[in-house]
Amino acid sequence: MRAIPMKARARSWWRWATCSTARSWRPGPPPRSRRRTTMPEMHDAWSPTPEQQAAWQQWRRAPAPHAHVVRIALRCQPEPAAVDAALALLRERHDVLRMACIDDGSQLAACVPQGANAVATIVVADGEAQALPALDPAQGKVLRACLCPLAGGGATLWLLASPLAADRNSVLRLAEAIRDALESPAADETGPPLQYAQYADWQESARLGEDGTGDAGRGYWQAQAAGLPAPLRLPDALAAASATTAGSWRHTLHAAHRQALAETARQLGTTPERVLQAAWWAMLARLCGQPVFSATWLHDCRRDYDVMAGAAGVFAKALPLRVQWDDTASLRSHWQAWLPALDGHAAWQEAWLPGDAGPRIGFAVSPLPADGIALASPAWPGFDLVCEALDDGQGMAALALHASAGTLHPRVAPWLLSHLAALIGTLPAALDAPLWSLWWPADDTLRVPQCWTGDKPAAAGESLLDRIARHARNAPTAPALDAADLVLDYGGLQRTVHAAAQRLRALGVGPGTRVALALPRSGALVASLLAVWAAGGAYVPLDPAWPQARRRSVLAQAGPVLTIAQQASPDDGTVVSADALLAPVAPAAEGAATVTPDAAAYVLFTSGSTGEPKGVVIGHAQVSHYTAAVCDALSLSSCQRFGLTSSVAADLGNTTLFAALWQGGCLVVAGDEDMAHPAAFARYLRGRAVDAIKIVPSHLAALLETEAPAVPATVILGGEPLPASLVNTLRHHAPGCRIFNHYGPTETTIGVMVHALGADVPAWPAGTAPLSRALGATRVRLLDDALRPVPAGVAGQLYVGGPQLAHGYLGRADLDAAAFVDDPFVAGERLYRTGDRARATPAGLQLLGRADQQVKIRGIRVEPAEAEAALLAQPGVAQAAVCVVAGPGGEAVLCAFLVPAAGSIVDAAALRHTLAAMLPDAMVPARFVPLAALPRLPNGKTDRVALRELLPADNAPAAAAAAAAAAAAASDAVEALVCALMAELLEQGQVDPHADFFALGGHSLLVIKLVARLRRRLQVEIAPGVVFDHPSAHALAAAVRQAAADNDLDTLAHAALAAAAPHAQAAVPA
Repeated sequence: MRAIPMKARARSWWRWATCSTARSWRPGPPPRSRRRTTMPEMHDAWSPTPEQQAAWQQWRRAPAPHAHVVRIALRCQPEPAAVDAALALLRERHDVLRMACIDDGSQLAACVPQGANAVATIVVADGEAQALPALDPAQGKVLRACLCPLAGGGATLWLLASPLAADRNSVLRLAEAIRDALESPAADETGPPLQYAQYADWQESARLGEDGTGDAGRGYWQAQAAGLPAPLRLPDALAAASATTAGSWRHTLHAAHRQALAETARQLGTTPERVLQAAWWAMLARLCGQPVFSATWLHDCRRDYDVMAGAAGVFAKALPLRVQWDDTASLRSHWQAWLPALDGHAAWQEAWLPGDAGPRIGFAVSPLPADGIALASPAWPGFDLVCEALDDGQGMAALALHASAGTLHPRVAPWLLSHLAALIGTLPAALDAPLWSLWWPADDTLRVPQCWTGDKPAAAGESLLDRIARHARNAPTAPALDAADLVLDYGGLQRTVHAAAQRLRALGVGPGTRVALALPRSGALVASLLAVWAAGGAYVPLDPAWPQARRRSVLAQAGPVLTIAQQASPDDGTVVSADALLAPVAPAAEGAATVTPDAAAYVLFTSGSTGEPKGVVIGHAQVSHYTAAVCDALSLSSCQRFGLTSSVAADLGNTTLFAALWQGGCLVVAGDEDMAHPAAFARYLRGRAVDAIKIVPSHLAALLETEAPAVPATVILGGEPLPASLVNTLRHHAPGCRIFNHYGPTETTIGVMVHALGADVPAWPAGTAPLSRALGATRVRLLDDALRPVPAGVAGQLYVGGPQLAHGYLGRADLDAAAFVDDPFVAGERLYRTGDRARATPAGLQLLGRADQQVKIRGIRVEPAEAEAALLAQPGVAQAAVCVVAGPGGEAVLCAFLVPAAGSIVDAAALRHTLAAMLPDAMVPARFVPLAALPRLPNGKTDRVALRELLPADNAPAAAAAAAAAAAAASDAVEALVCALMAELLEQGQVDPHADFFALGGHSLLVIKLVARLRRRLQVEIAPGVVFDHPSAHALAAAVRQAAADNDLDTLAHAALAAAAPHAQAAVPA
């Protein structure tokens, strides 16, 4: 910090100062010389101060002219004339109340003295003060009063002041003066206060800069503005989305808090108010998880000089601050490095000039308002959140929090204040502790538990097979399975499963063995997996859509004794046909089909960071507990026909698969066509009377794009964040639909938390549904890196304990040790480290993303490192980094940033084709960006934040497509319509008719939407597979013509284009 030339700067100050001894700057050294002079002569007008200019800009930006409004409780009932006389005394005492504020439309130009500008006091009934005529600063009408006599005695006096003439502290002091004049009139024996014209004169002299200090001051603030980081951003979870008005809250600081502030200030060699400010920023740094940010110090220079005491006017300055915190450094080292910045700001405050609107979160120190006097208008207009320390003359007496409309949830504000007070109390003993270790006492203000757990004990030893056997005994003719290839009641299902189990036992399946299921979603798949259980084995599902390389990797790790497929392999005796396995046999005595709770039920393979998938082993006890708990929490007994709509290679669909059979309902299996076309999906739900489904939100949103969408009575959504927009759509089509948000990693058996959405359209601060209820006996905790509970509102990592934890990873003890840790809260138990970040809010847990690089793409868990490994295996790729970015419609997609090998170029189409043969569809990047080099952090690691910033500049498919389209217009109306629909879905300006839809960012869910929109506009039925086979608009248009029964496609296309964007119409050939 440069030395402040106090002597030179003091010269301009004391040129006009009174004989009172000015308070020296704190904590810097006092000036070395003081000269007493008289005040300058009063001018007819003065140039507005920077503080007035800033207030004018705020006043001008306001939707309606605003004023500071103070409510004064009077013990007496004065006459309006007495109020007018008291106001006249105030105007006589303070020149700023007698001035007109003239602007030229772009800035405040001058403050001109006015003569008789008094506005008579108005008498109103209670509550009418807010309807007073607006003040008119241009006419000198900057102060007025409104008197409301009370029936029981006394009165309420409303005082209105223009923000161009008085800031909030000034108007509070004016309110005290007028109350004293009305309740206990006496001669004012105090000397005349500093006049605002004198302050303005000094400000102008300081800006002119005697001895070169003006240039130095301007340079100081220019440097401050140039180095500001991003403003502090409050977590969305703390907001009150439905709030309509601003709010203020207060918290009293007790003697212990004051002592702690004084002791901390003594240790740091500073003042209590600056310690309090530092504590405020420290708390927000931890709460927001933003170690570097900009904020605002709302500084009132009247606190720096005694000579300014009692002055009225606009003195508050919004000084920008850079705040930086390192969780691992001590508070003492932080504050010793940062507190001098406040000294510099205070020392150069005369040179401050208002600029653009700065950070909207601030800190201020103000006098404590007298009893019976309170602001009735927003305390700090233009700011979202301000913490205000209130000084009663003896020290910091209270904390106040002022929030704009919608900034804080009603229960969050008192919570913040109580935790700030608690933090203050710990400071003297915690100065040498790192920021992350600050421990705030438990507080139930938000009613947020430290551990979420269900209200049901762990399920008894009953397995899903036991439940099926019970249903077969009690209701043998009740429908159990409804699939295109197999329809069974419970009696038939029991017989089929046990016959197949006997065949499997004969082929070597038994306890401890695994059987691979290479089957599509079908009745045969359901019966086969139950048969594997009945034989004592565990099943390993293989998705038919997986490439062969992925399938070989999973089989190599799983080591199954058999693979059940659609067809047996003549060359491999371990591959058996599902048809042969499930062939009907003559009724025979059924063998025992009991399974032990700790036996493995299935092994699911998820994406692995090493480039190889990893198998998660789930036991029968975990399946039973989850199924019983979810049926109870979601009241699934009210459902009869459960849709199986997703692959069992991921556990998302297991919710309905297991719940249907547990409840004795019917499992209705959807075909591939049902889940690929919106119209077919609607027919599936209606025609087969499905009343409950579990599905990924983005998939459901695509399937609802039809003229008459169907919505079942119960919709469970999981696999990715649930947006409010989808809930709005569901409510629109089916107001009585029950909607649930569902969450849980594979390692915790399908799901551990849910949230039931009410009938009202949600208004979640973060835009996605929260989670509020743990299932059964599971335990969900939000912990920091030291495995300690984090305070409500602070981001932490989710840990899960209880009876649903997986056995572990198949053959990977190293992964087990990293993912499963000893539970520090329950002896002998484990916790699973989910890697998901979240924070507790009044509505529930809000998910914030991953602590690692893992992401979910269309409900499938993806490790970008697996895609990176596949890319690095290609000969033309030297370096690769894969990140998740926002794709069309805001959906998450993968983007590959590549450094080509020497002499190679990146061929995105060829890479996409190669990766499609190695990885599941969700793991194939939608975008490829060639780079000369990957950006690096100082430690040598890839800078993934910088990578995302390169995407718009280095990968602009929209611009490229638009340029190509200009050179290659569509050949006919149908082709033009297909181009327009593709551009709409890809959120691009235009699409080249010969460009590959998938190379431009298309994926399977966009294909569903494209097919649905073509059907609506052209009345043509095409399967989604046609788009995959004809990925360009030119080829797809030709395929549509072949499939169309109506020869008048051009008329339909022209009609559709008539409502399209102008560029789409322009692409149609004349």
